[in-house]
Amino acid sequence: MYKHDYINKKRLISNILLVLAIVLLMVGIVFIAADIAKRNLRQEKIDQGTVSMDRAIAENMAAQATASDMEEGEEPVVTMLVGTSDLEISGEDYDYFGTEEEIAAQREAVQQELELNEDGYAILQGVGILDIPCIELHIPIWQTTNSTTLRYGTGHYVGSVMPGQQGNCSILGHHMRKYGSIFNRLGEVEIGDEITITNLRGYTYTYIVDEILIVEAEELGEYLRGGITDTRQVTLVTCEYTNQGKKRLVVIGHIQEVQDDN
Repeated sequence: MYKHDYINKKRLISNILLVLAIVLLMVGIVFIAADIAKRNLRQEKIDQGTVSMDRAIAENMAAQATASDMEEGEEPVVTMLVGTSDLEISGEDYDYFGTEEEIAAQREAVQQELELNEDGYAILQGVGILDIPCIELHIPIWQTTNSTTLRYGTGHYVGSVMPGQQGNCSILGHHMRKYGSIFNRLGEVEIGDEITITNLRGYTYTYIVDEILIVEAEELGEYLRGGITDTRQVTLVTCEYTNQGKKRLVVIGHIQEVQDDN
């Protein structure tokens, strides 16, 4: 009797473990499927923003070529509505530095950057298109670098100058897990490579990479602000994962060619 009970007990434990394994497998499959669906939806939104900006650039260039239908001082506009809690990215927390008061002020400033419509959707404002030919990147640049904005392309740091202007233009983007997405391949960029930014008017600015750095997150303030140089500079920033932990990859370039009316 004892031996029979022991066998039954052992069989019951085996069955429980099997059921648990099947449940865990199913949960894993659901999680992976949901993650893939989320990535695909995010990529669709990124592509939507890219198409909208490409179309606006082409239309504005055509208008200028036919006696400038655009009024003096009028800026082209490309916007996209997104939910503030949609398609969140793991590890998308913003970097804050300084005292508690300074961090509180930074948090408030980031929130103010996020423009919402009457329904509570975030309004992303287009800046232009970023091209890095060596890594086959063609992606939108949105104004501001809050967490919502950076889910849908790269973000222009508001404390820096606009593309093509004298000073430092900083562009931030996530190092996504998906190959080729946003700044996933930024680490492949080398000295001498080209970075091109085309704004919504169709003016093109080509920068040549001349410095690549790995820095601590706390050091980023030294590289992001617009007034750190009197040259025409671009600074691209993303996360870098090393055996010392998460750091920041900083790619710096200086302007080579300007096609505008300045």
